[in-house]
Amino acid sequence: MGYIAALTSKRGGDVGNLILRMLRSESSRGDGIGIASREGAIAQPWMPEETPRGDMMIGCLYTKITPLDHPQPITQYGYHIAMEGRLWSGRCDILEMAERLGHNPHQGLRRLIEEGEGSYIVVILDGECILCGRDPVGLVPLYIGESESLIAAASNRRMLWSLGLEAKPLKPGHIAKIGPKGLEVERVRVLEQPKAESISMKEAVKRLDKAMRNSVERRVRGLRRVCLAFSGGLDSSVIAKYLDLAGVDVELLSVGLEGSKDLETAAEAAEHLGLPIRVESYGLGDVEEALDEVLWSVEEADPMKVSIALPLHWCARLAVEEGVRILFVGQGSDEIFAGYRRYLDLYASIGDEVGHQLFRDVAESYELNFARDYKVCMDQGVEMRAPYTDLEVIELGLSIPIGLKLSRDGGRKLILRELAETLGLPRSIAWRRKRAIQYSTKVSTALRKIAKKHGKSSLRELLEERLSLLRGS
Repeated sequence: MGYIAALTSKRGGDVGNLILRMLRSESSRGDGIGIASREGAIAQPWMPEETPRGDMMIGCLYTKITPLDHPQPITQYGYHIAMEGRLWSGRCDILEMAERLGHNPHQGLRRLIEEGEGSYIVVILDGECILCGRDPVGLVPLYIGESESLIAAASNRRMLWSLGLEAKPLKPGHIAKIGPKGLEVERVRVLEQPKAESISMKEAVKRLDKAMRNSVERRVRGLRRVCLAFSGGLDSSVIAKYLDLAGVDVELLSVGLEGSKDLETAAEAAEHLGLPIRVESYGLGDVEEALDEVLWSVEEADPMKVSIALPLHWCARLAVEEGVRILFVGQGSDEIFAGYRRYLDLYASIGDEVGHQLFRDVAESYELNFARDYKVCMDQGVEMRAPYTDLEVIELGLSIPIGLKLSRDGGRKLILRELAETLGLPRSIAWRRKRAIQYSTKVSTALRKIAKKHGKSSLRELLEERLSLLRGS
């Protein structure tokens, strides 16, 4: 895995110092650095002593997560490639990417996105332009910023802020072409709302079971040990079961504030599953100590996003302490299978038309949820893997009739609960009532107390002030 940077000058000026500035903004992390220009590429364990030169460059600050991970960028057929993410082939991903791109990288990238495999971003320096691409789901973030003289792309906003550029996400399933003439964005393949199938609950559960097995098995190829952020609820328990069935050693990680009922619930669920669990509780001081680091990862003064990100930040840190660099999560389930209370309210008023809202929420998750979570893990040197975000699972899940997800008497995520029981999970897990993580872990309450302690009228006011200080503005 790695932080990706790409940069071009519209005026033909040298960008060597600027690409180094982008990468140095993350230089406390990673096992090595690589930079490529039209003149060639280097990859080494430390920042280069001599500044590279060129008007168009890509770079990567890479971390070795699995034994197959390779320094980047790599070069073939006269062009250079750097990527973050996975193609789920079980091979070295950057070498697999190179093979799939072939002699014509633009055509190869289009073909790869159209096929819908993998969770990745990629940048390609090819002659007179840089190509930037994302898979159709968009788990791995990629941002683009532009000024009168520069166009840049990066794994996070901070790297673009270092150049004085504001950042906008490249939409999933798109290719951005950046060069001296400007920015061009091409749509290749995006999520589309499928027609709801006429299908029984039994058949739907059977299909979903197959899709989930495929998703998890793709994501554990070549792995022996992983961690899972675990609440003891439906979503994470289903993932835990599939990880166990896939034959990997899995350690469950549960976090929360002192007194959180989630910790007890998670321990009980782990006992039912027969899996080892590490449970850690935190105090108000721990929340304040972690706040700036989490806010810098989230890159937005959004109270909801920061509240959700804090528990994940702790889980990622625990994974590192356990000697594991891959963290599985249950993100993505609520939007696909109708887990939020608001879906019930909509169902009561507009019936099956609520399916359109589910689709919109899934399609927008790349910006609202995935970027936050991926960056929080990445900043701890941990790779996040999310089986519910598999394209096969998403397309199947969105085609399942609303009546198999919601009921008029208040039932939510019905099909996932049925699947859980089919997998042998006890009803205490399969039908456990959902509570949002920021409330069940008591993080939201702790953050409001911190804001009040600092004399702020709202949590947002505190976050805006601290983010401004972090940005140096």
